[in-house]
Amino acid sequence: MFGLVARSSRRLLSSTRVVAMVPPVTRVTNVNVASRTFNSATEDVSEEVTSLPDNRFEGVAQPFDKKIAGILAQPLDDAEVILAKDGTLTVSHEFYKGVLNKAFGVGGWALVPCGEIVDLEDLYEMGKDNNFVTKIREYSLYCHERFVSQAIGETSFYPGKQYYSEATEKIKFSALMRCCKDLGVANELWNKRWSDTWKSKYAVQEWVENTTNGRKNQLWKRRDDDWSWPYKKTTFQKTY
Repeated sequence: MFGLVARSSRRLLSSTRVVAMVPPVTRVTNVNVASRTFNSATEDVSEEVTSLPDNRFEGVAQPFDKKIAGILAQPLDDAEVILAKDGTLTVSHEFYKGVLNKAFGVGGWALVPCGEIVDLEDLYEMGKDNNFVTKIREYSLYCHERFVSQAIGETSFYPGKQYYSEATEKIKFSALMRCCKDLGVANELWNKRWSDTWKSKYAVQEWVENTTNGRKNQLWKRRDDDWSWPYKKTTFQKTY
């Protein structure tokens, strides 16, 4: 009798999955893509997440061959750089994907989510119809079945003004960009001296006016570009 109970207990334990409880998170519900409206609601959700495999870091800190390393460390072409109005320099997600495809082959790399999308804070009050919430998600980059890097992607989501799918893509790209930094891809963008040199050669900072609200700011643009609506060049001098 006792032997039967013991065998049944061992069989039950061996068939039980190891799970971890995820704390309550803020989720976006009632998504209506057609009308581009989104209603944010806070839910207390406890999910079961299968435990991560013990070998998820297998192959870490093992160098890739010289051919792959050469592709990843290729100098950044000035023409690939994208200049934001606040002066930030970036490259497109197509650029990062192209480098990874060339180095590891199509399907030879993967950006794997490590959890669900989480709201970092409650909605920030930015005035009427201009609220946003910061959303984050952690990803791991694997190349040739080897762990390479792990990073958190984030974006600001504006309910009612933005597709939820667009926000998720921005989160993914943010994480990809940070993971690729560990591979040396477009490392020049993280070098302040290189960035300042690029701006002095290709960009200019000017006072412009937003014609929709009359606000004036100093913004950046490429020297060979013109200001487009709603901005126009203006003169402005601060008074103290």
